[in-house]
Amino acid sequence: MLLKLIFYWIILALFAVNPCLAQKKALYNMFLEEAIPSNGTEVYFNAPILRWPFQKGKQSKYDLQLSKDSSFQQPSFISITGLESAFYNPHQLLGNGKWWWHYRVSGKEWSRPICFVISPQAQKMVSPIAETFLAGVPIEHPRVLAWNKLTNLKKLIKQPESVAILVEANQSLEEKTPVEQDAKASTKGENELQDQKLNQDAVVGMGNRMHKMVLALSQGYLLTTNNAYQSKAIEIGLEIAGWDANGLTGSSDFMDGVCMYDMAIVFDTFHESLTQEQQNKLLGAIHIRASQFYKSWINNIESKVLSGHVWQLLLNEFINTSIAVYKHDPDAAKWLTYAYELFLARAPVLGGLDGGWAEGAYYFHMNMETLVEIPQRIKAYTGFDFMAIHPWYKNQADWLVYHFPPGSSADGYGDNTEELFEPPASYASFASIMGRLTKNPKYTWYAKQIIASHPKDLATEPVLRWFRLNSEAQYSEPLIPTKMDWPMAHLSGEVGVAAMHSNLNNPNHDIMMAMRSSSFGAYGHILADQNSFNILYAGKRLFYRTGYKVSMNDPHRLGWSKHTKSMNGMLVNGEGQPYSVEAYGHFSRFLQGQHLAYLKADASNAYQSKETKEDFGVTQFFRHVVMIQDGIIVLYDELVANKPVNWSWLIHSLDNMQLDSLGNQFTASITEAVGKGRLWSSDSIKWKISNKFDVPAVLFRNYQGMRTKEYKDSQWHLKATNNQPQEKMRFLVVLQIGKSGTISKINEIKTIKGSQKLQIGDWTIEASLSTQLAPQLLIQSVKQNTAFSAYGNNLQFKSDNHIGKIEGSSKILELINGEMKLIETNDLPLPVIR
Repeated sequence: MLLKLIFYWIILALFAVNPCLAQKKALYNMFLEEAIPSNGTEVYFNAPILRWPFQKGKQSKYDLQLSKDSSFQQPSFISITGLESAFYNPHQLLGNGKWWWHYRVSGKEWSRPICFVISPQAQKMVSPIAETFLAGVPIEHPRVLAWNKLTNLKKLIKQPESVAILVEANQSLEEKTPVEQDAKASTKGENELQDQKLNQDAVVGMGNRMHKMVLALSQGYLLTTNNAYQSKAIEIGLEIAGWDANGLTGSSDFMDGVCMYDMAIVFDTFHESLTQEQQNKLLGAIHIRASQFYKSWINNIESKVLSGHVWQLLLNEFINTSIAVYKHDPDAAKWLTYAYELFLARAPVLGGLDGGWAEGAYYFHMNMETLVEIPQRIKAYTGFDFMAIHPWYKNQADWLVYHFPPGSSADGYGDNTEELFEPPASYASFASIMGRLTKNPKYTWYAKQIIASHPKDLATEPVLRWFRLNSEAQYSEPLIPTKMDWPMAHLSGEVGVAAMHSNLNNPNHDIMMAMRSSSFGAYGHILADQNSFNILYAGKRLFYRTGYKVSMNDPHRLGWSKHTKSMNGMLVNGEGQPYSVEAYGHFSRFLQGQHLAYLKADASNAYQSKETKEDFGVTQFFRHVVMIQDGIIVLYDELVANKPVNWSWLIHSLDNMQLDSLGNQFTASITEAVGKGRLWSSDSIKWKISNKFDVPAVLFRNYQGMRTKEYKDSQWHLKATNNQPQEKMRFLVVLQIGKSGTISKINEIKTIKGSQKLQIGDWTIEASLSTQLAPQLLIQSVKQNTAFSAYGNNLQFKSDNHIGKIEGSSKILELINGEMKLIETNDLPLPVIR
């Protein structure tokens, strides 16, 4: 027994001394596993949302108590019983100081007391109770499309958006009314998997066409009172009402939601013209679909890290449907109550406070209407301005500008971003209205930059078109400064994406370096790309991830485009990061100055997941990235595993790649620029270059109504792997980006064993490569009066020793207004779960 105890304490001591031996617990799990806020957390909002692990079972209910002391006896005591969902919004300010709360499944034991802290600095976020929201729903119809008084709509008839809507409405008059069988695929695939996807796409495609018709006809009627529009819309709505909600059109939640919503639009817009029999038919069919959504969501969705379709479209459709039938369907009040509270508790579910978007640029456009219309609906009914209070709405402009600049490809993160070569009109539509609603001129600048390139696109863009048409006159545009001030870099830490730019004000010569290291792991449309990067020049892809999202479960996506092997990242024994929210990373350091910007990303926990039962032994993966405005990017990787492994450093290019394996150099080029890279490592390496995917992309989505996609199996993939397995490994890579003929020569300067020193133009770069040395990366330019160090207590530059205030910090030293200024940072805290 004594020996066992001694062994136990030795193990504990080892973990305490060397934290690399123990991997940290995942920040997120598929469903919430611990109550939040807890552990004395100082909350951002007052009132805070309380959330806890849900108990499976649709009959589960919860009790909650909240008090200023752990005995729950104070006068400030709040007691709630019979909650049907695993979250609670107090809807009232809480006093400053420590608060205690606990919860239970009704009739069972209380949880342990949980505490959080309200500080005087907490942002006031006191939303009205749900009953106030319900009381604001108008009695008269229409409700959903009537953002403004109907009399004003006639005045908008000559607006470009109105003209475009009427063109679509007239086209809809010529189209045949959809029938249930139209949702069947018209072609067969080569196997069962392809058949499933073709069938699903056929259902969704038919739903999109149908929704476009109903929306255009209903909006066209409100603009003109043309009875032909009314008759056709009612005909479609009644046709939908006869479909089997559990049949073909219920096989996709997207189609199910569209059917529900389109019937609600018809019921609401033409309510006074419908016979009682028609109203009852629509109400009965709406009820079936809406109640199924409600039953599947309540006591579930609020605890799930993400349910993409719900937050993209369905929640907005569900709220609008419930508004349309409120006071007509007795269950609409509870539907609205749940949806209202859910939005306030979780939105923006993929954004955090600092404005990023975890699922990437392609799928962001599917969330635009939900993110704008729901808070504006709440404001219209209650006066509460969620958008004005929540910082995500103002900060999100920076994510747009830095990660998807006007005229540029997107940053490459998330499914389908391979299809985004510039921001589409939906981005201009979103940014245009957001500039007016938030008074942030960055949005307006962004929208105008996109519109200037494509002036005719905005009126025909359906995303937020009706909202803009009804609302723009109420909100003036903010003034755009003569010169926009764009720092080199922007970090969305909670979401875990960052972007560096050499010159955002000169897009034709701008170098963009995007990077991801996120607490959201690899889930849904998020890829297994922790600590990976993408590099663009003048908005064109130079070193960029490869592959295509054919479909969610397609072999190419699962075996390549979602896999780490398709990224500019790292493999371990040929393995990538698990497809799990638990395989997470985060940015631990961030600094920027006038001439360079720095990021340190930590993917030490990205190669393991309890959920998928995978653990590839990685205990440390730090990636340091420094961008120098002169077109130099430095990457320095610190790698540790719990056993000897083969580490594979990866980089890709879409069009071409050349390798000089003897010189450890590689080159990629596009019409606009060339990128040259050189690699040094702590152990000898071997190279492999290929222009073929491990798993080919196969074209099969080619039926009527679906845009044909072409997949080129000619993208380039380069890999550097250590010759002998090593527990520890370091890589130093210098990338030079610029016009052909402008790339400087790299001069190697002899230095102490295990350390590599380089001279590139005005810059010297020194890195500790030997794993026997303490890690270090030093960069400086005497000419630019700039120096950087990744670690240390002091920074030597010229003849001076500059001592920091933070032990072991990263530092940038620069000449500013005639004086050398030092800025520094140590490791940032992990993002907060919200």
